[in-house]
Amino acid sequence: MKHGWRLPAGLAFPAIAWLLSAPAMPVVASGIAAQDGVKLQGRWLISEQAAEATYAGSKVLLSFSGSSSVAADITVSNTQRNRQDLYIAVTVDGGKPVRVGLSPGAHPDLVLASGLSPGGHVVAVRKEGEPYFGVLRFANPRLDRNGSWRTIVDDRPIVEVIGDSDATGICALGPDSPAVAVSLYRAEWASETSSWVGLLEAGLAGVGHPVDMVDLAISGSTAKEEAGAYDFTAYSYSNARFAEYPKPGRAHASLVLLWGGANDLNAGGDGARSGAVSRATLSVFQQGIYDQLHKILARNPGVKIVLLNYLDPTIPDWRPAYAQVMGLFSAAEQSQMFVLAVRDPKNLADACDVDPKGHPNLSMHTTWAAQILTWMMSDGTLQRLGFPAGEQWDEE
Repeated sequence: MKHGWRLPAGLAFPAIAWLLSAPAMPVVASGIAAQDGVKLQGRWLISEQAAEATYAGSKVLLSFSGSSSVAADITVSNTQRNRQDLYIAVTVDGGKPVRVGLSPGAHPDLVLASGLSPGGHVVAVRKEGEPYFGVLRFANPRLDRNGSWRTIVDDRPIVEVIGDSDATGICALGPDSPAVAVSLYRAEWASETSSWVGLLEAGLAGVGHPVDMVDLAISGSTAKEEAGAYDFTAYSYSNARFAEYPKPGRAHASLVLLWGGANDLNAGGDGARSGAVSRATLSVFQQGIYDQLHKILARNPGVKIVLLNYLDPTIPDWRPAYAQVMGLFSAAEQSQMFVLAVRDPKNLADACDVDPKGHPNLSMHTTWAAQILTWMMSDGTLQRLGFPAGEQWDEE
């Protein structure tokens, strides 16, 4: 099979079981990195027997056959004051995600899916929430005695998203406004799967162009801080430098979506400069974008970069500022860059009610994802962004 997976015809959709003690499962993956049947998507800090992730959307794919269940050892740490759950979302064969909170500490033999038919399956375990919400450690995936791991062949494009809390789905699951003010930054209210990033990932898969979406967004960040964080494997947890994405799959990003944010408004100016333009004369916002572009281009050969220009009455039009930054790059490098306006058609009407700062709710995330997907699917745009010509549906 080539891209993604689907439930084979004639198989009943399996049940997902949670927080159960698994029976003896001797078929254990011998290592996390480059292990047949185990694929790490996103940025992971990898040791011989375990992998740790902080960024939202970091995911593990487990491909196997002949096993009625699959389990792993999962540990949660570095959550807010170690009092808040960390959430994971699990899917079986591309089905509806099941979202569960895990308390800080060790969860050995955590059953991820059970009641599976004897055929082949792919179980995906996604970390919800950004570095602020903690570290997910994944180790020792295992099957029952009749199970065997299946090699994963994956050459989907890697799409990185750089932004702030909006991209990680802060308040996407927020309830109605409470009677008294409460802290917005609670993991149970933040879903990367429900953010515009997750919705765009699902939308691309639905039209035959599945991608490995890597969400590098960080709450409260500015363009300058995001440029500094781009080098790290596990931001705010480890200072280990990021090198390449783990095999199987591509080593580098094919496409980067770079989103500024309202945080830049109060971080030294975000508008275009007057007079001669150089790295030294750029605004703080522009310098952050400039540094990000340099790092992205240096790390990812042939990468395409989309600068997202978020249009809202409270945020200036960034296109002139983007144009000045892009003008400092060579003509060949500029040909790898695109600018896309993403509009908030209802202004603040769709902001999360509980949040006076106006974080987007699910409706607004859906609108943004739809605008980006519509642009990507317009005549010739996917090919200009480096996607293969023609759809890439599953091939058994």
